[in-house]
Amino acid sequence: MATARRERYRKQTREEAKVVALAQLAEAGTAGISVNAIAKAMGMTGPALYRYFANRDELLTELITDAYRELAEAASRAVADAAPADRFRALARALRDWAKQHPDRYLLIYGTPVPGYQAPPETTEIAARLMRTILDACATVGAAAAPGSGTTGSGADGAGGEGAGGGCGQSLTPLEAELARHLEGAGPWVPGEEPGGELKGRALRTWTRLHGVISLDLQGHFTDMGFDPSVLFEAEIDALVRGG
Repeated sequence: MATARRERYRKQTREEAKVVALAQLAEAGTAGISVNAIAKAMGMTGPALYRYFANRDELLTELITDAYRELAEAASRAVADAAPADRFRALARALRDWAKQHPDRYLLIYGTPVPGYQAPPETTEIAARLMRTILDACATVGAAAAPGSGTTGSGADGAGGEGAGGGCGQSLTPLEAELARHLEGAGPWVPGEEPGGELKGRALRTWTRLHGVISLDLQGHFTDMGFDPSVLFEAEIDALVRGG
């Protein structure tokens, strides 16, 4: 009984610390996260809070892992609720919706790296869940080949041989060539069945292009332009669906 009570208190204390840390993140970015300041806000001493988090990096890891997990869950729910033909669009919009609702947390995982912080393996593992959802959604929008590659199919057979694209006798585009080089020595992107190179190429373009619009929007780069970034975002979705 006493052990269970201590565990509940420990969990509650850690969760409260994370709430305070997120408030610091929203106010001053990652540089503003301080274990001692969090302890003070909670009515504790710094050394007392260090019994719950060994250092700032452990706290950051918790925040990053939570953000990745929630974003991956939001994406998975959106894809699961959509008809197969609509899954790619549902995924893309779910990523943007979550980012707009949690801008500071999105930029924590996709913004400027935290100086001196080295993400442990568990953050990579949870990030792979999101990439798995992106790959699965990309497989529903037709040929996963780059324009001009001359390939079709969802990429299930592109991991070796010709590499990222380009059939026999065809020259590779620069992106295809770089992806083929990457695939020769890269480890698995996601757990389970490893997707082929063509599908990885489409997922890579999807991730970078959607993330680019979302990040510019969150950081206010469209504000002074008087431009609606949601229109650009939808145009990017359309282009990716067409394979462009």
